[in-house]
Amino acid sequence: MAEVLGRRRSVLGVVLRAIAREFSRIRLTVWILIVMFVTMIVGSIFPQGYDPETYISSWGEAKYIAFAKLGFLNLFHSKFFLILGAILFVNLVVCSILRWSARRGAGLAGASPPAHAREFLIKGDERDALARAAGVLEACGFRVLSRAGNVLTARRGPWPEGVSLLYHLALALAIVGFIISALTSFEGDATIWPGETVTVATVSSETGAYRMGSALADWHIGAWHPLAAARPDTTEWPGREIGITLNEFVTEWELYNDKYYPRDWMSDVVIDSPAGERRVNIEVNRPFRVEGLTFYQMAYEQEFDVVVLSGGVEVERAGAQAYAPFTLESIGGMFFPGTMRVGTLYQKYHDPAPVVPHVNLKWQAPVAEADSLAEEAAPPERVELGDLSAGIPLDVEGHSLLLENPREATVLSYRRDRGVAFLYIAITAFIVGLCLRTYWPSYRVNLWITGGDGRTRGRLVMRATGMLGEPEEIEDSIVRDLGTG
Repeated sequence: MAEVLGRRRSVLGVVLRAIAREFSRIRLTVWILIVMFVTMIVGSIFPQGYDPETYISSWGEAKYIAFAKLGFLNLFHSKFFLILGAILFVNLVVCSILRWSARRGAGLAGASPPAHAREFLIKGDERDALARAAGVLEACGFRVLSRAGNVLTARRGPWPEGVSLLYHLALALAIVGFIISALTSFEGDATIWPGETVTVATVSSETGAYRMGSALADWHIGAWHPLAAARPDTTEWPGREIGITLNEFVTEWELYNDKYYPRDWMSDVVIDSPAGERRVNIEVNRPFRVEGLTFYQMAYEQEFDVVVLSGGVEVERAGAQAYAPFTLESIGGMFFPGTMRVGTLYQKYHDPAPVVPHVNLKWQAPVAEADSLAEEAAPPERVELGDLSAGIPLDVEGHSLLLENPREATVLSYRRDRGVAFLYIAITAFIVGLCLRTYWPSYRVNLWITGGDGRTRGRLVMRATGMLGEPEEIEDSIVRDLGTG
């Protein structure tokens, strides 16, 4: 029995060593990065994370089914991408550990100097020269690492290998952040009209972890579901919600050369969360965070009423939306509105003033009937009508149009992502490590001192890193202080 166990342990050890050897190879890192790069290219070609209706309306059902089966529409949350990230993380950690172990003693000089070492004469015998060399190097800011026999090794500045290890580990931490984001993040948006309250859940069944757990729970062998316990528990979800009430959506414009330019959009909202009720302003580039969710001012929606007058009498009233074509029964054709200008106007040398609500309007006449069935009538061109305003009637086909009841709603996007903190730390550490490695000078000196023929000789090798270093000046200074002149 002991012999069998010994053989099994031996085989297991061989397998583990082989796996560790493969995970320590740089070529594995290169191949994984190539595959991830190709995957990211495919992910940039195919829009990711939309609902099926959006894909079907754009491509058709057949293409959607084909692309979905190939996994092109959710690549960054797929098991394939997560496994790639996990393998790359293990690969980086193993490489860092092995290189750390291999380089702990790096920089210590060998018994003999290399052929390219700089030779010079030193005052005194070998013993005095070694002591004086240590003092000279310390005076120059070096730290003596070793002093064995006639060989002295010293370093000044940051440890290059340690700094390299820092940004390698930062890259590994970034991969951890990406995996956490892929498993736990979700996002959505909410359209809120003034006085309306929208409820947003702080949890979601759209996370990668939920989908993965559900897939594992659904896996079965016949009627047996061995991983049924992997299904996420949703019984704890009720009550984990945030209420958002919009008090006012504030729009600000600037007028320059008779053109309107957006100045700011802001949502004045009341957030009702488990921590209490709070009134906040959410602006562009100023998100608000609560209960792990981050809310962004993403967009807005605009509605207004179009009033049709004939002889000064209202004959029709219709609701319309910005950028949404609409029709009127009293006037044929199709109307095409643009952005509605409403809110506060800011002009140079003028006080802020309310904007007279107006929207640019185009009109397309009804399509004329074709002369024959074989001919297709060409659609008429769109005619620029001008501004549909709340104050000045717009004449169209013998009628007058007015804009009334302008309304704006805010569109807030929200996202929960627990991996962002890891990414912030990793990116900061990576940039700091890379800058230190690139710019901060680091010097390593190996000095061999030998005697003979009544003279003491020094042979020096200096290795320098960092763009701001001056290795020639430092080396000349050491040789000058140690040499015979």
